[in-house]
This record gives sequence, structure tokens and C-alpha cells, in this order.
Amino acid sequence: MSYFNYVNRIADGLGVELERDWPSERRRRRRYRSPDAPFPTVAADSLPWLSVAQMREVDRLMTEEFAISLEQMMENAGRNLALLARHLLGGDVNGHRVLVLAGPGGNGGGGLAAARHLLVAGADVSITLAAPPERLAPATRKQYETLTRLDVERGTDADAELVVDALLGYGQKGPPSGDFAALIRRATGAPVLALDVPSGLELETGRLHEPHIRAAATLTLALPKDRLRMSDAADVVGDLYLADISVPPAVYKRLGLSYSSPFGRSSLVKVESS
Repeated sequence: MSYFNYVNRIADGLGVELERDWPSERRRRRRYRSPDAPFPTVAADSLPWLSVAQMREVDRLMTEEFAISLEQMMENAGRNLALLARHLLGGDVNGHRVLVLAGPGGNGGGGLAAARHLLVAGADVSITLAAPPERLAPATRKQYETLTRLDVERGTDADAELVVDALLGYGQKGPPSGDFAALIRRATGAPVLALDVPSGLELETGRLHEPHIRAAATLTLALPKDRLRMSDAADVVGDLYLADISVPPAVYKRLGLSYSSPFGRSSLVKVESS
């Protein structure tokens, strides 16, 4: 049976007919992924939703007690962010113009990792930093230094078809200011894909500050955050997706959470309200 399943998969991908003398139950096409729904969906109520304090503890446990580095999590976040960007651009990033807005912390590092994946996939990528390179966190600076060795442009791209918001993560506090505020105000015209949380939405308090990003889609990490499902946040979060960054179930068990992985079929899933 595994042989027939394998051939079904290949035939489905190539769009060819199966052998006519095969039994009908083995000639049935199996649809492994619908082009209209490239990612599985999970019900919002089936997931634990984390507070900012719980997410901080997840990050601490990952690095200090489970020896899973920030670089590993950042790379997983960036890879999944690039996958979602590809979907939002119609399934093929080749030749499409993408602007990545990156802050100095871990959120920015995930955005820069995505920039590299998109560049390798053929996208025309430009990046804009909200802080000088010397002020980037170590893991984020490493992502940036990799990009400097590749053909990536610096500066705002007015013709971008997609803007990636990786300016401020789940720990943001108060209204964005300085270069952060300026970049948020300029992120208009093209659809925005936010990493973890749209910049300007303070997850600890639920306050929506000015200025803020209004995202077409948000890719949150590990588990969704409580404040993302507030009614006031719906207009700025857009479609909510969830990405696997390799958090073991044992981490959630330490937090006393009941957890069943939603990533059995894909490292990226869409969260749908009940």
C-alpha cells in the first residue's frame, strides 16, 4: 500500500493519470494540499493562549534549561515567515519586491532570517533597520551580517509588494517612537505581514498605540498570545497564523499547560475563530 500511496502523491503533483488497470480504490487521487488552502487550520479554542509573562518563561526555559538556542528559534521563525510571505504573494516570490522592517531585538532577527530565505527563493528583497547595526542584539546582528554578504538592498522600497513588520516583538511597551514610529508611518500602500504581533499593539496591556501597524496577516510564534484575540485587535492583526519554533511539549508542561501540538501536518497553521 505504501507504494501505491507514493505513486498517488507523485501523480497528484505532476497532474498525470494513474494506470487504468489498477483497482479503483488505489487509483483515487489523494489531495495532499489544496492550492486554495496551503496551510492546515486549527480552532482558536483548541489552543492555549499565552500571556507575555508566560511567553518570557517559555523563552527562558528553551535557552537555559532545554539548550535550544535563540538562533535556532530565530531561524525557525524566519523560515516560516518566508513561507507565509510566499503564500501572500500568490505562491511564488520570484521577482516580487519585499521590504523587511527589522528592529534590533529577536523579532528583528526573525525578520532578517526571513529576508535571507526570500532572497534565496528569488525575491527582490530590501531591508530597513530601526537601529544602527552596532546596536543590534548579538543573534540579530549575526543575521544582519549574513545578509551584508548577499545581494540585499538597504533602505525603504516604495514599490514593495509586501512589507514584513519585524520591528517590535511581544515585549514592546509604550507608543513607538523615533525611527520605529517613522517606519511604521511609512508602512502604507502594500500589504503588511507582521511577525508575532503588529508593531504598536502592546500585548502586556492590550493597548493599541499610535502609530501602529495594520497587518493583512500576523504570524505569531509557538502559541498565540492572549491580547491578539481582543476585539479591538482584530483590525490590526488580520489573518492569524501560528508557527512552530521547536518548543518541546515539556516546556509547556512546566508551565502547567495542557498542550497538544497543532503542527502535526505543517510547521505553519492558520488559527480560526470558533
